[in-house]
Parts: sequence; C-alpha cells; structure tokens
Amino acid sequence: MARYLSEEAATADGFEIIHQPDRQRFVVIKDAEVVGEAHYSLLGASGIDFDHTVVVPQYRGTGISGLLARRAVTDEVVRGRRVAASCWFIEGYLAKHPELLGTADG
Repeated sequence: MARYLSEEAATADGFEIIHQPDRQRFVVIKDAEVVGEAHYSLLGASGIDFDHTVVVPQYRGTGISGLLARRAVTDEVVRGRRVAASCWFIEGYLAKHPELLGTADG
C-alpha cells in the first residue's frame, strides 16, 4: 500500500477529501465510498471541536488520516475560531503540528 505525503499524491490515486458543512464533517472518498471522516461540532461563534476521526482499516498507516486531519484543521471553517480536539487523533496531530492552528486565519 502506498504512503501519501501530500493531498496531490492521494488525489492522483483516486482519493478526494471534501468538506460537508451540512453534516459538520470532512470526508475522504475513494471509489465513490466514504473511507474516512473527521467530524466537528461548532461551539457557538467562536469555537470548533473536532470530536471524531476514523479511517477504514484498509487505509490506516497510509498517511490518509494525516491528510484528512491537515485539511480539517486548516479549512476556512476554522478561521477565527478557538480549536478544541476531544478526538485523540486530532489532538495528537495538532500536538505534532502546532503551526497549523494559525494557517486558516488568512
């Protein structure tokens, strides 16, 4: 199985990461199926909590989870909000990449 270090590489292999604001989640789609999800809850006008992240076992260890986390925490929905991470994966990802917290501030 390939290891994905960039969203471009994953896209070239048929993965797509999209934001579904109506469902408050980011999803990874492959072959028309959702294979990963990062769910969030808005905390009023000033906060966002990433509360659940999962990738199907087949794609764990490929870097897809990290790409999903990166897209989620740097998306414009985060702009100007205090980020909480009650999900252990997002919490760990942000601990490894604290520089990303400011990237959605524009």
